[in-house]
Amino acid sequence: MRISIIPVLGLVTLLSVSCASVEKIARHDLASDYYKLKAKGQEPAFIYAKVTDDSIDIYPVIKEGKNKTPDLGSKKSYDISAVKKGDYMYESCFIHTSVDIDLSSIIFKYRPPQENVPGQLNANLNGAVYFGFRKDYFKLTPSMSPLKEETSFISRIGYDFGLFAGIGITPVNPTVTGNKVDLEYDGIVFQKGIAAFITFENFSVGLTCGFDNLLDSNKKVWIYNQKPYIGLAIGIANF
Repeated sequence: MRISIIPVLGLVTLLSVSCASVEKIARHDLASDYYKLKAKGQEPAFIYAKVTDDSIDIYPVIKEGKNKTPDLGSKKSYDISAVKKGDYMYESCFIHTSVDIDLSSIIFKYRPPQENVPGQLNANLNGAVYFGFRKDYFKLTPSMSPLKEETSFISRIGYDFGLFAGIGITPVNPTVTGNKVDLEYDGIVFQKGIAAFITFENFSVGLTCGFDNLLDSNKKVWIYNQKPYIGLAIGIANF
């Protein structure tokens, strides 16, 4: 059994670059950066937010051509948990758009019927690097404590769309090779495709449309080689 080394080397290189800062990959929380701020009753504004623990400093942004600079003389500071109804920041939303690199795993793959084999639902070990475009919405959400004291906290929802590539395993046996292979073994596949994720707080789940390449000589008889499948994926860098 001979395995093509090119996809494996490509993935190892991508993983090495991507994992250079795992902490940076995993962070999708509200952090100091530029945002579009939507406050109730106000026009959306482009601002810089400096986030420190439970406090947030808001700076209007001065734009000069393609350059943007926080206006240091117009800072407004807020205690997130102390924001109440009637405050400027009450139920406001910070919107952040970014390029996203993440680690994910496709926990289920549905493979449509091929030849005389009915549709299959596979759950095999795999991992992938995801690259896409992301939009996060951070909203100051009001909450009432048991003492009837109103506080606020940051709730988050995010959306992703992009590409993924990785390595996984798949059963190889007579059924999925048209009885042209007598062995039963776990073959290594190179997986790639497109994915769309939605993130609630720290949980990220998505749908994928992908293709697998079996990385050995039996790829010519494997009925799923380069055939599309639908997958359910989770973002593993968020845990």
